[in-house]
Amino acid sequence: MNSTLPTTIDNVRVLRLAGRAAEAQTMLREIVNSPNQGGIWPGQLGVDLNFLGMHAEAEKCIRRGLLGSLSDFVRYTITEELYMSLYAQGKYHEALALHRINRDLPRAESLLATLFSGNQTWVELLKPKMLGIDEPVAGKSILLLGEGGFGDMVLFSRYIDALFREGAREVKLEAFDFWADVIRPRPGLRVARMTAEARTDEAQRCDRVASPFHLWARYQSSPYFPQENPAALISLDAVRSLPPEAAALLAEESSRLKVGLVWRSTSGARHEPYRSMQLAQLAGVLGNPDCRFYSLQVGDLSDDERALMQAHDVVDLGPYLHNFGDTGRAYEQLDLFISIDTGAAHLAGALNRPVWVLLSQACDHRWYDCRRYTPWYASMRLYRQERLGDWSVPLADMSAELAQLAAEKRA
Repeated sequence: MNSTLPTTIDNVRVLRLAGRAAEAQTMLREIVNSPNQGGIWPGQLGVDLNFLGMHAEAEKCIRRGLLGSLSDFVRYTITEELYMSLYAQGKYHEALALHRINRDLPRAESLLATLFSGNQTWVELLKPKMLGIDEPVAGKSILLLGEGGFGDMVLFSRYIDALFREGAREVKLEAFDFWADVIRPRPGLRVARMTAEARTDEAQRCDRVASPFHLWARYQSSPYFPQENPAALISLDAVRSLPPEAAALLAEESSRLKVGLVWRSTSGARHEPYRSMQLAQLAGVLGNPDCRFYSLQVGDLSDDERALMQAHDVVDLGPYLHNFGDTGRAYEQLDLFISIDTGAAHLAGALNRPVWVLLSQACDHRWYDCRRYTPWYASMRLYRQERLGDWSVPLADMSAELAQLAAEKRA
């Protein structure tokens, strides 16, 4: 056995997290192609390959890993990685079949252990109430657990209507308070606060539990033209308005194209550090004199970011955006929203506002392998990296298309 290989895989991870993608990919490929992989389990290699956007290689390794004798939890986890690699390659139907297996009752305990970090109390409470992937829901009360983040809820909330069409009596959706302003009220739907106490109460009262991810596996049989309206649940409260300070800042500009920006996330999702970018990398976009740019970045800004915003006359709306409803109302005053893969981008798509999304080469598997088009949102355009960590090509394409759009407005 080559005793250096376990150390090498650790080095791959250090390089990946440091943003040195090309070096990490080269080193990982050498391990995969080694005649003796030093005892490193192929399934684990597949996970590392997925993290670096090497999905075809990941599929091969994971399939080998799944041939061994595995615990139920490990098999569930590695099957998740396999279907992610398949979705990312555009192998939708095979991915969906595995997705449905992992969301069905035999894997419920492993799924819940993943969602709740092995907390056995939650596993024992929720496992008996898990919804089978094809189980009838007529007359039942369904609790949708808060799996993932805001963007996941926006993306998959479209399927709640399908539950009602099947005859579900009630749907309870776990959500944070700052999501509530964009969730459309309707008969039979209740928004449950995402707290341990509330979850316990709701789980005891409901007939079945699932998550929005279950609904994707249950209802979306094709990668083309999702069968549900992305705005089925998502809308803005017409009674409320944008904070007056933000409205005043947006009203100052009338002639140039108004473009909103979000360039980084603080969620810590598995796609970092490649999902986010430095504001300085947007300098070519910000240099367009026919556009007025507005930062919708929420949270603290660095000194470098503030300096760049001042240099390019970028208006900071972040301090006035207190919830996603405020963000959605800002979109109504913008001609275009440019974002990395965030919940804010999903919200713009669900509200049918023009949104251009910058995607890492190792982006989320739900973007499939479409280069510009996405079946999830009609108003969204994608700009993908060709090499992990290299934003030059998508930003050059975006700059050229933004210049054309601004020229059309000026004309």
